[in-house]
Parts: sequence; structure tokens; C-alpha cells
Amino acid sequence: MEYRLCDFPWDENEKKAIIDVVDSGDFTMGKKVSQFENEFAKKFGSKYAIMVNSGSSANLLAIAALSYSKKLKYGDEVIVPAVSWSTTYCPLQQFGLKLIFVDIDKYTLNINLDMLDKAISDKTKMIFLVNLLGNPNDFKRVYEIVGNRDIIIAEDNCESLGANID
Repeated sequence: MEYRLCDFPWDENEKKAIIDVVDSGDFTMGKKVSQFENEFAKKFGSKYAIMVNSGSSANLLAIAALSYSKKLKYGDEVIVPAVSWSTTYCPLQQFGLKLIFVDIDKYTLNINLDMLDKAISDKTKMIFLVNLLGNPNDFKRVYEIVGNRDIIIAEDNCESLGANID
């Protein structure tokens, strides 16, 4: 018995778009990428959008930017959900940050907000939330928990792009 992981996901329009890019010879950072970045930023109300090859690379670039800008320093504590992907944890580890794992809520699979509240300390410099499997975190409550403390709230939203809260 054989089970396919997925059916062929592209229709004729997508095949043509692929061929157009191949024919242009402009494989990276070309006009199509620039157009996509602009449309993406506009759709989600962002000033900028930068295309990368994967969510893994996006997380790495975000942590690198925070580290090189000195907003995060070697040894700083970052709270993360106990259920996520290696691509959440590895960039933090790569830049010498200390991961503080907080268990999840069994109904949402996102970080348990009561436990998050208790996990925050004077050493907490960032909370890296993951909106798991299309399920956004309760950011209103997260911001209430953080209050006026100087804590970076970062979000891996690759699985929940376009999801709504409330």
C-alpha cells in the first residue's frame, strides 16, 4: 500500500510562473521576489517584508539581527514553548542564549500563559512565541503579563499566517 505525502500542488498558472522565472535567469532577489515582498508587506500592514528560503532561515536572521544590534547578548534568557520545532531553539542556542522552556496549554498547544507569567524573571530578555498549527497565541494576555518590563516579544508565525485573534 502506498500513501502520497501530498498531491501535485501546482496548477497551470503556477507552472507558467515557475517557467517565467527560469526563463528570466533571475533566480534570487529578482523582480518577482521584490514584487512579492512589497505585496506581502502591504497585505499584512508591515513597512517591510524580506523573502528568505525558509522559516528556519527567517528565525535565524531575526535572532542574528537582535544579537548583532545588542538587543540580545550572550547568556540572556529567552522563554520558549516546550513544544515547537528545532528551528525555534537552534538559532537561540547558536547565539549563546539561555533557553527557558515553559510547558504548553493542552487545548491550544501554545505556551501556557499561567506558566509563562511565573517563568518571567529579571533575567528574561525575550519571549519567543510560536503560533502552533494555525493557532495564534493570546497576545493580549501576553502583553498584559509582560506589562511595562523591557522584554522583547518575538513570534514565529509561519504556520498561522493570516490567522485571527478573537
